[in-house]
Amino acid sequence: MKIDIISYTDAQYAALSAEQLLEVQSAQLKKNRLDLKLEEEKRKEKHRLLSNGVFLSKVWELYCEKLQAEYEAEVENLRDSLLFYLRFSARPDGSDSDDAPYEVNYSYAMDERLAIVREYYDETYTNGAERFNAFKADTVAVQYLGELYAPLYDYYLEGSKSYELERERLRKGGVWENSKLRFFLFWGRSVGFLKSSKA
Repeated sequence: MKIDIISYTDAQYAALSAEQLLEVQSAQLKKNRLDLKLEEEKRKEKHRLLSNGVFLSKVWELYCEKLQAEYEAEVENLRDSLLFYLRFSARPDGSDSDDAPYEVNYSYAMDERLAIVREYYDETYTNGAERFNAFKADTVAVQYLGELYAPLYDYYLEGSKSYELERERLRKGGVWENSKLRFFLFWGRSVGFLKSSKA
């Protein structure tokens, strides 16, 4: 089954419980039914307009816009309900949360969780590759960050690539050590995604 009701990675889905996966499946099936309903209503209206000889009129465009708006509102309600459920049910069994190097509090909103996790990794690791590897091995963040896990994962992955490429370039020029700090300052300011949580 294709799942597009939420944006989770394979690792995140693998970490969900059987009950949580059933909730995801249920929400996805509801969305799939909405998809079919949207296409069927468009098909019926198109056939009606063609029969009346007005298919190329503004009526079709306005009708489609109305249907799309209603569809998107229903899908967003499904998404919100599912994410709300996952936010408060994603409490790992065992002591993994207690072992996390940052504060883990499931009552926090997702943007607060992201700020805490990112602050820890940004302040603890100056080496992009080490930061990414540490985050990749973080089993708590997989569930704790929800839909924000994948964007942060990609962000750190890109940072590790940039770090290695720049280090190799500077080493070839013999200026790696003197330029390392300057590069990180530039890289941190130039990336527009996931701005620092600090004021």
